Amino acid sequence: MKKSFLALALMSAFSGAAFAQSSVTIYGIADVGVSGFSAGAGKTARVESGQESGSRLGFKGTEDLGGGLKANFVLEQGILMDTGASDQGGLTFGRRSIVGLSGDFGAVNLGRDKSPTFQLFDNFDPFGSGFINNGNGLKGIYSISGGATAVGVNANTRGRVSNSVFYYTPSNIGGFYGVAQYGAGEVAGDNSAGRSIGFTGGYKADGLDVAYNYFKDNAQDAKLVTNAKSANTIAVNYNFGVATPVFIYQKVKTDGTAAAQPIDRKIFTLGVTVPVDASGKLLATFTDVKDDTVLVAATGAKVGSAKQFALGYQYALSKRTDLYTAYARTNQDSTSTGFEAGGILKTAAGANINEITAGVRHQF
Repeated sequence: MKKSFLALALMSAFSGAAFAQSSVTIYGIADVGVSGFSAGAGKTARVESGQESGSRLGFKGTEDLGGGLKANFVLEQGILMDTGASDQGGLTFGRRSIVGLSGDFGAVNLGRDKSPTFQLFDNFDPFGSGFINNGNGLKGIYSISGGATAVGVNANTRGRVSNSVFYYTPSNIGGFYGVAQYGAGEVAGDNSAGRSIGFTGGYKADGLDVAYNYFKDNAQDAKLVTNAKSANTIAVNYNFGVATPVFIYQKVKTDGTAAAQPIDRKIFTLGVTVPVDASGKLLATFTDVKDDTVLVAATGAKVGSAKQFALGYQYALSKRTDLYTAYARTNQDSTSTGFEAGGILKTAAGANINEITAGVRHQF
């Protein structure tokens, strides 16, 4: 009896030690706000989820395997707070679903996650990918439409990539950092069809952060109706303490198909984040889109260009809860083919677009 009792105690002790080396965390964001659009003569109001940050429910865990090696996983579901439906097209864990290993070599993850381009904009853009219209299109705010070819602007690629392998460099390499991603197209008989490749290389030291990103996406896109989309992006910011200015430049091109002319677009963004006090911060950006994409080869008609100014304010009620508001105005060139206000209101060429939003975000 004593031996059995001792064995049981030892098993219990070892089991406890094993469990102590593993952890699983449940986390999430509940974010919902109201927004109003005006585009030309059209107006609309909405209650929208994820205005500042996409609402989500996530599970993440890690296990210490010894020798500095760890196993990690993340399962993250997007939630539309205004309707209760799943975001990301209804996928159960459409935001992130990855498993991998990390150690002195960095980290390797497999599954579905944000593309390196999406990650770069989240890191550098003062508005990230949220605040205005859930991060669609022009500086996270609008999308350009041209006949049958409606195209996003920033990171003219899929925001998240599936069937992918990600590699992240370790954090102790003198301020340098990087991420590389390969997404298998999984098209039988053609390894290049549907394939995506991306990487970011950067340097961060003191207040400076500078990075370069490249992304090429061979996936057929229902909006772009074209293959081989590529984007080159450069971003730099510097934290002066009283303010953090940022500059982002991106050039987007596509090969084009019989159904669509090659896309040729350049985007410049100047922005700044200004801490007002311990609880509040001011965000501002100016974005200039120069679009030389020819929509009609016979006439040479182009998508056109636009300029946008956005201003936002975030106020922390606590470490986990904040209030936010933002306003954006887009001015189109008179020769543009017409922009869409967040895919909601189609506008005439030259029409101005206004959007205002306000909401609350709680993190847990």
